[in-house]
Amino acid sequence: MSALSITASAKLPHGALKSLLAACCLALLVLPAQAELAPLPAQPEETRWPDGGWPEAAGPEALQTRIRETLTNEEDPHLKGVRALLVVRGGKLIGEGYRAGFDRKTHFQSWSMAKSITHALTGILSMKGKLDITAPAPVPEWQRRDGDARAGIRLEDLLRMQSGLTFLENYEAPSKSHALQMLFGSGRKDMGHYAASLPLAHDPGTHWSYSSGTSNIIARILKEAAGTQDAAAFNTFMQEELFKPIGIESAVPEFDASGTLIGSSFVHMTARDWARFGYLYLRDGKWNGKRLLPEGWADHARRPARHSGGLYGAHFWLNAPDPETGKPALSDRLPADVFMARGFGGQLVAIFPTQDMVLVMLGVVYEDDAEPLVNLIADLAESAAP
Repeated sequence: MSALSITASAKLPHGALKSLLAACCLALLVLPAQAELAPLPAQPEETRWPDGGWPEAAGPEALQTRIRETLTNEEDPHLKGVRALLVVRGGKLIGEGYRAGFDRKTHFQSWSMAKSITHALTGILSMKGKLDITAPAPVPEWQRRDGDARAGIRLEDLLRMQSGLTFLENYEAPSKSHALQMLFGSGRKDMGHYAASLPLAHDPGTHWSYSSGTSNIIARILKEAAGTQDAAAFNTFMQEELFKPIGIESAVPEFDASGTLIGSSFVHMTARDWARFGYLYLRDGKWNGKRLLPEGWADHARRPARHSGGLYGAHFWLNAPDPETGKPALSDRLPADVFMARGFGGQLVAIFPTQDMVLVMLGVVYEDDAEPLVNLIADLAESAAP
């Protein structure tokens, strides 16, 4: 039976029908781009899943040297803030290091890597038939008066940072920054409401603009879709549906006063657990034989947003070719298929499909020039090659 032939008379339970329809809608979004994406590697048969701890193997000496040199560097302002580096290749931990004062038990801040967790939670609820990312987003502020153009914003537009909503992602001018007002100022008690109340600057789906506000609108939608009324209940949902199934025990998410996950910015985890999160996407949303994310959801994350110039997918950063120039969006030193959870201050979970690798970098690097960190990532990836 094709997706288009399913009707309400089909002999399926209502919940199963909703889940199937949601999966079909997702497939329609993902399939056209799949031929252009490098395949995600399967788990090597001889390698166990990292349920009780990461299997380990000796990595190349060049990798160990680069990690050691970086984490002892006290001169370079771009490197002295790096606090943790970790590399998993072929399912095995082959490189790991921490700056003095930090270790494998340290909880590291996500900043905007939390957006990628928000993407995963959206996938889980989509797979359960609770959300349709192709439909207009269920946001009450946009339904209060007839003719509100914001009512046409889809959940898909929010995921791809193409909602068209006004939002200034600035961390240097508090009086002008929507991000600072949302996180720490007038919007802090209900961040989803603050962001959803902003006007349109562009027609939905026509303009790419990075916005932490859209992630918190999504987080509020997720809370409602999960049927949770407060932070404790949604935290239980996160732990049971995402973190525990992949062996993450350290995750500490933060919530605003309304009980909504601060899905733009605040989740704390160890470096090894951040690697587990990246590994779930490297393995196409499956873990030890169980599918946790919808089929094609990792591809959804790494399919370029139409107006991002190859730099962004769906709550993940990319290095895809810029359609206008043909050059990699971020750096020609990185593979075009890499996709990344990235956060302020040099937080990174980079996923390399063709190298079957996950690279984690965590720290406090607040320099404006990102090139030294990009080069560090490239150096580590190159030195990790067998």
